[in-house]
Amino acid sequence: MLSYAEKGGGVRVFENDAERLVSKLLGIDPRVRRFQPQPFAVDLVEGRLLRTAEQRDVARRQYAGRPGPALYTPDFYAEFCSGRRLALEVKLDRYLGAEPDHERIELAKKVLTNYGHEFVRVVMPADLSHQLRSNITLLHHAALRADLRPDDAAVAQIDTLAAQGARTYGDFANGLGVSVNLMPMLVLHGVLAIDLISHRFERRSPMTAAYGSLDHLELMERLAR
Repeated sequence: MLSYAEKGGGVRVFENDAERLVSKLLGIDPRVRRFQPQPFAVDLVEGRLLRTAEQRDVARRQYAGRPGPALYTPDFYAEFCSGRRLALEVKLDRYLGAEPDHERIELAKKVLTNYGHEFVRVVMPADLSHQLRSNITLLHHAALRADLRPDDAAVAQIDTLAAQGARTYGDFANGLGVSVNLMPMLVLHGVLAIDLISHRFERRSPMTAAYGSLDHLELMERLAR
């Protein structure tokens, strides 16, 4: 599965839809500076990070036939503008992994901590109709349209509509006199805010003026388990 993300180095191939969605989530999170899919392997025996394909191949041969977990590869590595470094495991809510997976991750977390990396397991909804899936996709597409970035006049109009009592997606779309299809762009740039996990982009959904805040795009911790 292919997806594009500037922060992820361009077009990438992903093993499954959940990982592709998380790549889009990382792409729109304003805190993330860059990210990389399957960045390295964690050597669970010697407690080190294997950053090259050659190192991984050597370790696989070395540990072949050895009982117990020996290697673990995070689904993503993300660097934040703050300097925070995260290794991410991606799961679907209908299946969080078998017992050997949990053992491997617990060992990996200890090694990652020694390297100054945090570990987060991001759990995505398996339901294909879940609003988060469509919301992330809409925002991802909005991020590719720099030509539609809202201007100062649109921002001032949003503030006026909020003061006049606009409270829903439809209220703001009607007040602006624009297609609802353009509203994700306003959310992406911190003009409007919506709970992206609980509500989809539709007229009746609650929405507020964001006043420049991008907190509503910071979803990773809310999806962590």
